[in-house]
Amino acid sequence: MSDPARPDVWICDFTDADDRAAFVHLMAEFAAEPVSASPQLDAAHFGRVADDLARRPGTLVLLAARAESEETEGVLLAFEGYSSFARAALFNIHDVHVTPAARGVGLGTALVDALCEIGRGHRHAKLTLEVAASNTGAIRLYRRLGFTGLDGVPAAAPAGATYFATRKL
Repeated sequence: MSDPARPDVWICDFTDADDRAAFVHLMAEFAAEPVSASPQLDAAHFGRVADDLARRPGTLVLLAARAESEETEGVLLAFEGYSSFARAALFNIHDVHVTPAARGVGLGTALVDALCEIGRGHRHAKLTLEVAASNTGAIRLYRRLGFTGLDGVPAAAPAGATYFATRKL
């Protein structure tokens, strides 16, 4: 039984209709947000992305929901990579999205924490990510979770700027 105060996080199973539908919905929602600026990427597009990811080795998609919720409310998409300096695998976080109604309750933290746990279990060296300078909520989250490389991000960053961040495992 899960802790009611802690969000539930699980690995997306693209063969499960509910998991697949949740992934498609959350990614289309994310694409339509101003920080993503890609409203043309609709559910049909992300249905095809789900097909692609299901066949792609080294892909990990996590889903999350508050224990009391009947809907999946968060998604994290990561890919395995390799650090030549650490001589070890790593996870690159490609996308993290929490539906607006569920923000601020720990879903983003729970998703990243779950990825850290999986990475440590597989002896990965670190997590990496890129974040848009305009995504101030994500930058706050990543700083709080111990990612480095975001300290010099100015409050008014140049349009289109992205920043690279890492977190050792």
